[in-house]
Amino acid sequence: MNWAGNLIDPFNLKEEDFENAGMQAAVTLSRVQRFWGQLREPYTVAQHCLSLVEYFDGDKELQAIAISHEIYEAMGLGDIPTPVKKMLPQVKNAENQALEMFAKLYNLDHNKFHTEIIKSADKGLMVMEARALMPKNPSFSWEEQYGSPVGKLYKLGATEMEVKRDFLLKWQELFGRL
Repeated sequence: MNWAGNLIDPFNLKEEDFENAGMQAAVTLSRVQRFWGQLREPYTVAQHCLSLVEYFDGDKELQAIAISHEIYEAMGLGDIPTPVKKMLPQVKNAENQALEMFAKLYNLDHNKFHTEIIKSADKGLMVMEARALMPKNPSFSWEEQYGSPVGKLYKLGATEMEVKRDFLLKWQELFGRL
């Protein structure tokens, strides 16, 4: 069930499921914690998206992709770590279908969600977030596993309402609608 009370099937999303996608994303992603909540301090998927938006400052197209690159998490099953997605190809397929449908509805190039610039920045941001917020494990190196960190944390310590407001304002600026 989405924020408006409508039943949706995350494995068979329809165009109408994306009505008010900005509000759906803001409500859901401002509540969903990164790394399944295994953090020293709260940090949400919405904050991650807004940090990626800041990383691409000056390029509105990349910012639009950055704020919406986790749209499936907002519409479906929450923040699923990449290693889990690799074990569940039906989840990855559903995510790709959702991104394709979203891109069509919001006049974005679906292929840009999968470009190296987006993937690299998203992964580098994940490394930065993990180093800053995850418990330390001397036998595991985020850099060796995933590469160099990039970016900065978006308003660490912000309330859910602050993050949701910032997300909605940025979404409105980038898409002209919620």
